[in-house]
Amino acid sequence: MADDLRPVPIQELKGLAEGRRWQIDQHLDELASLTPVRGEVQVQHLGNALAVEGNGATIVTLCCDRCLQQYNHPLNFRSQELLWLGEAARQEGMQERIVLEDASEVLDLDPDALSESLDPNGCFDPAHWTYELLSLQLPTVNRCGSDCPGPATWSSDAQGGDPRWAKLNQLR
Repeated sequence: MADDLRPVPIQELKGLAEGRRWQIDQHLDELASLTPVRGEVQVQHLGNALAVEGNGATIVTLCCDRCLQQYNHPLNFRSQELLWLGEAARQEGMQERIVLEDASEVLDLDPDALSESLDPNGCFDPAHWTYELLSLQLPTVNRCGSDCPGPATWSSDAQGGDPRWAKLNQLR
């Protein structure tokens, strides 16, 4: 059975030296998928940032923009990112560029390189984080494949033409 994917308070993560790990094997409420999302998410509190790492995969059903047929499309991601807890650093009087010491590495955080920030008094939601990364993998143009038959065609004669142009043909 999959771990509970409910949001966890960031302050609770602060007290976990090893961080927290979730195994994912379920459908996400925000993503209509054909198969359950399978993967894992791990998060660790680093003082003024959360180190988030994870992977996930599922299959969604899309509608081809060209032929309007439905087709299955795999989505997967593998990501590793730092989420800035900027307000926590400001409240504690730290500068934005601060060196954090971890047991194995020293992280020099450049706020310009960090794309996201979280409220340090808020929660980290592993299900929503997974949803965001999977939704970024959705194609901008849905094509069922290289053998797509394309749109339905009509004959070129006036009687059997495209019915969408019927009113325009009456003006001739």
